[in-house]
Amino acid sequence: MRAVAERTPGFSAWQQARWLTHCGDAAVFLGRAGARELRSHPDALESLAAEFGEDFLAVLDADDQPTAYLFRCRGCARHLAYADFT
Repeated sequence: MRAVAERTPGFSAWQQARWLTHCGDAAVFLGRAGARELRSHPDALESLAAEFGEDFLAVLDADDQPTAYLFRCRGCARHLAYADFT
């Protein structure tokens, strides 16, 4: 937690930002992502679809809201994401 808090660049989120973890470690933040950017990351889409449903994924926008925040696990390279909006 300390390395993320003190030695990584932060990011702004619509709500309170969350730093995702996987394989017991902090994941690498790749940036904001919309539906177009997430198409190449089906592992991240899978978790978002389970939480919000398939219809929600189509309206994700990297430059507006709702948006997704894309991460990659440092251990297994799985892509992770969470969505945020006001």
